[in-house]
Amino acid sequence: MRGGLLFLIGLCIALPTPAWPDDTREQAAEQARTLRGLWRGFRGQIGGARVRLSQETFAGTEYGDTNLHWQSVGLSVTGALPLPGDELRVATSASTTLLVPTVGGSQRFLSPPGAHNAPLEELLDSALGLGSRLELGHGFRLTASAGLSARHELGAEFTSAIATGGSLALDYRRADWLRVRVGAGLGMGIDRARLAATPVFRLRLRIHPQIWLETDATSGSIEWALSQRLYLRVFGGVDSKRYRLSKRSGRLGAGSIELRRSEVGIGIESRIGQSLRLTIGAIVVLGSHLSLLDENRKTIDARDTREPAGALQISFEWRPLKPTGLEAEAR
Repeated sequence: MRGGLLFLIGLCIALPTPAWPDDTREQAAEQARTLRGLWRGFRGQIGGARVRLSQETFAGTEYGDTNLHWQSVGLSVTGALPLPGDELRVATSASTTLLVPTVGGSQRFLSPPGAHNAPLEELLDSALGLGSRLELGHGFRLTASAGLSARHELGAEFTSAIATGGSLALDYRRADWLRVRVGAGLGMGIDRARLAATPVFRLRLRIHPQIWLETDATSGSIEWALSQRLYLRVFGGVDSKRYRLSKRSGRLGAGSIELRRSEVGIGIESRIGQSLRLTIGAIVVLGSHLSLLDENRKTIDARDTREPAGALQISFEWRPLKPTGLEAEAR
């Protein structure tokens, strides 16, 4: 059992690692990640309401002679609308995250010629989502979603930072041990260069009464129920986001900054009473990429690092309404 668990953990973490996806597919995949939290609302009707507050601290990442630290604070609200009947569910989500960078060492990388050494300001990441789920019977469900996000440096033009995305997928559930989602998604990044398609995939498998394996297109995890109130989670994946920069002089202009990273981590979730969840996690960033792009989406400068960096995260989740039967199906 221990050998099999270690093998699955290694496989789950190894699948998504750092060969970076091409930009077109990554834009669409990033939109799918934006909407991922939306599905939590389908675990109940009004009982699916969740409020989540999170905080992350990323230790310094070395990009040559530039050192970059990140602090982030996020708030998200997810819930399903109270529709009559059991066949149709409609869920909504809203989230916002503030990222505060601290630059150490040389700032030449983040202040290219002509930019007059403009510092990197705080970044804001906001998203809205809407989705529906239709029960088809015999374990099958049809799910559809649409949403938009805005990622930008404070002071940047808001409309130029909007990205859109959506998906259509078929879900299948077998008792309490198997869930599969297969479909397709479309996304358009903040540069609005082209509409990109990406497959939608999610597998959640219960391999033991206390152990779940989950994977999708860009991440994977193993979750172990240590007790009724304590869960251990090991995870890994690739994350990529692009933010619109405020107007600068020189070639950079109103360009953008792109952040990518591959990571593995471990987290512990504690259930406090009926409505509270506290999660503490530690992350190891295996590799990261940072690039500056001009107004025409051409790369001005880019840096990669394979030097490991650490991160700590803590989140607090409140489920203010009593769970329904669907909420109790699974995590």
